[in-house]
Amino acid sequence: RLPRPGQWIQSLFFPKQKFKAGDARKGYAIEHPDPRLRFALCSGSHSDALLRLYTPKRVFQELEVAKEEYLQTNTSVHKEQKLVLPKNVESYVKEVDLCPSGLKEMIELALPEHFTRKHQGKLWKKIEWIPHNFTFRYLISHELLESVVSF
Repeated sequence: RLPRPGQWIQSLFFPKQKFKAGDARKGYAIEHPDPRLRFALCSGSHSDALLRLYTPKRVFQELEVAKEEYLQTNTSVHKEQKLVLPKNVESYVKEVDLCPSGLKEMIELALPEHFTRKHQGKLWKKIEWIPHNFTFRYLISHELLESVVSF
């Protein structure tokens, strides 16, 4: 379970039930959520994505960039034997029904090229999913900081 603020944010993007008429949250809910929102939501947990602004014109490209940056930041290798990925990635994989080769292709983009050549498929047999870290932290994007400072 997510902490209280996280539950509220998750309910907007991934509603399990429809909001009742007159509920103020209904105006913020998304009818057909994009699975990449998992890599864009930030509720202040250590495992959350980078805090950034999204623009209406480029939101789909920005969500893709958010996914790629999240993977680059949170993908690691343990003792050159295990690929370590956050549970958030596992949830995304299940939500989009990604096959193992699709997961491999997605993660290879996050790993350095010399690393993927060296391990040629051995790593994909051992994936460790690390649980969500709820300790408080906000990572703020450089672009967001620049826009705040320029005001």
